[in-house]
Amino acid sequence: MFNQIKQVYEMQKKAKELQKQLESIRTEKKDSSGSLAVTVNGAQKLCSVRIDASWFTPEKKEALEKALVEVVNDAFQEIQHQTAAQAAALMKDLKGLNIPGLE
Repeated sequence: MFNQIKQVYEMQKKAKELQKQLESIRTEKKDSSGSLAVTVNGAQKLCSVRIDASWFTPEKKEALEKALVEVVNDAFQEIQHQTAAQAAALMKDLKGLNIPGLE
């Protein structure tokens, strides 16, 4: 019983470590002109948005909205790929703890 409690504690510890690692991973995506950029982190949070002043005209409203959606989606897709490897490594470590259901 004590061994299982210790294993759960180790799992929680590793999960917290992973969360910190994910928050430190960042990726930036830009549109093709470089005038629009977003940064997201591995915790799936939008960290920053940079929009060049050239976008701020009424005629470009729809183009800006479309470009922003594309850049944000690209950034989240890339960060998901980057974090998947770390999550897989954590699951590999957890399997070594012999916790039922993770094998």
